[in-house]
Amino acid sequence: MVRYFLNVDLKDGFIPDTEGLDFLNIERAMAEVISGMRDIVVEHIQQGEALALRAISITDDAGHLISIVTLADALNGSLPGIAVSGLRSRWGNRNVR
Repeated sequence: MVRYFLNVDLKDGFIPDTEGLDFLNIERAMAEVISGMRDIVVEHIQQGEALALRAISITDDAGHLISIVTLADALNGSLPGIAVSGLRSRWGNRNVR
């Protein structure tokens, strides 16, 4: 198991993950991030709330950036017939592994 930290990039700020979560590998961590981001979108739509989530950066226990999952990445392919673009985080390169 590897401990990864899932840091949240919001429209108006950044929330660092100070505890982290254990995953078998980076692929499992990214799958969990994508699933969680999709759940957040659904909750906000159901409640009619604005969505401030932009991206989640995944870092290792040394603080090294492993990957970035943007909201567009998480929604890609989940909205048939709709291209999701323009939802960028403050980081340019989304997948830095």
